[in-house]
Amino acid sequence: MTERNSTALRRSFAILALFSAAFFWGGNAIASKILYRPDGGHFDAFSLVVARAIWSLPLFLVLAWFARPGRSPTRADAWRLIATGVCFGPGACGFMALAAQYTSGAHVVMLMSLSPPFTAIVSAFVLRERVDAARVAALAVGIAGAALLSFTNSASGSTVTGDLFEVVQMVFFSLMFVFTRGLGTRYSPFFVSGTYGTIGMLLLVAGGLAAGRIAPYALQPFASGGSTLWWFFGEIVIGLSIYGQTAQSYALRTLGAGITSLISAYGTLIVGVIGAVILLGERLSVAGWAAAALLAIALALGLAPTRAAAPGGMPAQVVS
Repeated sequence: MTERNSTALRRSFAILALFSAAFFWGGNAIASKILYRPDGGHFDAFSLVVARAIWSLPLFLVLAWFARPGRSPTRADAWRLIATGVCFGPGACGFMALAAQYTSGAHVVMLMSLSPPFTAIVSAFVLRERVDAARVAALAVGIAGAALLSFTNSASGSTVTGDLFEVVQMVFFSLMFVFTRGLGTRYSPFFVSGTYGTIGMLLLVAGGLAAGRIAPYALQPFASGGSTLWWFFGEIVIGLSIYGQTAQSYALRTLGAGITSLISAYGTLIVGVIGAVILLGERLSVAGWAAAALLAIALALGLAPTRAAAPGGMPAQVVS
């Protein structure tokens, strides 16, 4: 096999890995809403994130341990990992669970698509990175889409409060990119995700300890059995915490960060909206579909390559 064919094969496997992982990323809000049902485990947002943390923590620990670097991270890098862990656990995971409880699954996945252009704007202020007109336009179009989505009751089960929870989740999600910028060139992506994942899950477990509900929350996924076990362990614990992270890390070894982010973001948006309509029975109004189109345009503008960008463009998504 020639080197050119070998590279093409690796790219094909990387793209396939991302598209397959999109089923888990796009299914996050869907699974959460199913698990909130009385016949689906009867979770609420707090019990769901604590249960997820309890069962995901050992997996993140194993990931961080086996991918640990030969030298300990510098103090500055350690603080970045801690900050990312705070954004990931209570921030991204916590507010995702709240958003899924208080608004429609379709709204959650559509509002998540604001993350790439928002990250570019934040990076311009925090990291002094150049931001071009396309990124500014992407954020403006995305905000217009989000406003249309939230204030027109464009999907069954949607609320402005739940949409605001998702916007907060998106902010924490974007800050994760800023804090981890550069860490991937010095450490294994498995070590980075395993370490901040461990920190984030420890913080959520601490919340469960403070509430005195660790044992009940750990056993809650088994209360209903059947499909509850699949949605909790298959989708949320294994799919998001293990396969999604592994697929992303594998893809980043072959594809540029920009194309990785493009595929994962569009995949999440498409799978999430379809899942909300088919599995949850949600219905989008004309305004909802118009908002989805605006958010898709914003995503495309936000991921457009620029001459000043590093190869690969923007950082790829890391999914809570």
